[in-house]
Amino acid sequence: MRRPRRSLRLLLAGAVLIALGLGGCGIPDNSTVLPIGPGPTTGTSSGNDVPPTRNDREATLDKAQFVQYYLQAAAGVFDDAPNRVRKFLAPITAATFKPSPDIHVVRQIEKPLVNPGSDNVTVKVQQVGVLGRNGILEPTPNEPVVEHHLVVGTLTGQSGLFMQKAPPQLLLSDEAFTNFYVQRTIYFWNTERSGLVPDVRYMPLSVPSEQQPTEILRWLSAGPAPWLTDAVDPLPEGTAAIGNVPAVSNDKLQINLSDQALPQAEDTRALDRLRKQLMWSLRPNLPRVLELRIGHGDPIDYTDDLDYLASNFAYRLADRPERFVVFDGRIRRLSGSAAATEPVPLLTPADNRNVRAAAISTSVSDAYAAVVVGEAGGKQSLKVGVSRLDGQAPLRKVTLPGPLGHPSWAVTPDQRAASAFGLIPAGGALYAFTTAGGPARRIDVSVDAGPVTAVAIAPDAHRVAFVAGGRLYVSVLATSGDALQLSSPRQIRTPLREVTAVDWSGEGWLAVAGVRADTRRVAIMDVSIDGVLEYDRLQDLGTEEVSYLTAYPANPATGRVTSNSVNYVQGGVAYDALFEAVKITVANLAEPVQNPPAGVAPTAPFFLN
Repeated sequence: MRRPRRSLRLLLAGAVLIALGLGGCGIPDNSTVLPIGPGPTTGTSSGNDVPPTRNDREATLDKAQFVQYYLQAAAGVFDDAPNRVRKFLAPITAATFKPSPDIHVVRQIEKPLVNPGSDNVTVKVQQVGVLGRNGILEPTPNEPVVEHHLVVGTLTGQSGLFMQKAPPQLLLSDEAFTNFYVQRTIYFWNTERSGLVPDVRYMPLSVPSEQQPTEILRWLSAGPAPWLTDAVDPLPEGTAAIGNVPAVSNDKLQINLSDQALPQAEDTRALDRLRKQLMWSLRPNLPRVLELRIGHGDPIDYTDDLDYLASNFAYRLADRPERFVVFDGRIRRLSGSAAATEPVPLLTPADNRNVRAAAISTSVSDAYAAVVVGEAGGKQSLKVGVSRLDGQAPLRKVTLPGPLGHPSWAVTPDQRAASAFGLIPAGGALYAFTTAGGPARRIDVSVDAGPVTAVAIAPDAHRVAFVAGGRLYVSVLATSGDALQLSSPRQIRTPLREVTAVDWSGEGWLAVAGVRADTRRVAIMDVSIDGVLEYDRLQDLGTEEVSYLTAYPANPATGRVTSNSVNYVQGGVAYDALFEAVKITVANLAEPVQNPPAGVAPTAPFFLN
């Protein structure tokens, strides 16, 4: 039984007409005419911090509905989950119910089957993830469908129904998970200590706001999620909160940590990193003043100190992105986007020819370009370059096998040109390239699913999403000595039987395109990076493959968690993914084109990151 998915496609009809009438390419993010939000903001699908009503054992005499309520019972404060489930069980069943502590999140394949006149109930589920003590949801994408045979009936002298035969695990339906938990992000410093890497967790909505900081600190002390360990530094061993965090008083949040949080050998920069990590992780609960005390040291007040925001690279994402397409072999800017009248960064006119796809990123001082160009005989090559933001530079050729996919840069605000690199699918494999050009280095993706066809790097420059054999994976970039490598990827389940394109929609979300399993029609949707949550953008795009998708991720400081700006390519033509597919045409180019060639449409859209 599939739950209804909230749409990401709501838009003011008048806004669409205005945008199209102005000839813009969709709706600029900073315009007063905006897509109406949609999907999640601070929570999962509930969109607020108020948990829905929990139904107890006696709330229904309908056996199928009773099973639905039973599959809600595990939701909430982790340690008390077994007791909440036992309240649905017959006394003799509850006495022998000793489940493992983890909560198994399952998706119902169909409604519970109840035979009239019988206490037997059959329910088919497929596990999609396992929720652990620290709010970590580990996806389990390859689990088979399991048929549970339950017994639901009455007991003499007692009211209501009882589960008389139950599964041995703590089961939680994905619908209940969506409704009873809020997505929260904590942060760990990358191993270079240059920026924070997001770590997505799930907080029960039943945890009062004044208790949430204590839970967040416990998560931080326990370390990062396993899939991130190669890319981030945990807090020093032994770091822990001293007592529970007091409720906010006089607009101040007081955090007391053990001495181990700041080893004696560390300098003042370590304290600065710690408070920035805490401020981002506690941000939804952060008042005007954070008071931080380490051990028996003096407390330090951080008041209205917003410089911590820059430690998260996603904070530099603009309200209004710079947008580009490829038209007639040249990269061109789109009207209605930021810097629409400026030249294309870095590229000389001679290099901006025969372009098939491109990625351009910037640091504080430099611009980085990776351009796929067409050559004689239908072949393609990758060329890369770096220059000052207002400069131009010749492009250097990268040696790669064909065919080539779309490149993606891992560039940070303080990036040094010599250390910048990017990733690109080529010849069915994944390769890393640098600004120096020359031979690219093949990256082992550690999966045998099939050819790698798409790759996207998150704004933190460490987390990576890629498509291999039509399946979606996430991983992290890490270094071993001087070598770049991809840590063991984890597969992410989606409602798509075949994924064809992916990009980062937000810190905890991916925009994906592919063929739906239920309708066998092409669609675009947002999925959480564990695959449990999903929201439609465009439900039916026909049968032609979406060959490429690009998103400008949501800036976490804005309160949005998914992108306002998604473009894609279908049939060689570029589109905006708004409330419906909106074609990007020659009229949307910032620079007018005299006598445009017939039958040539803008393609390969991308954003300046």
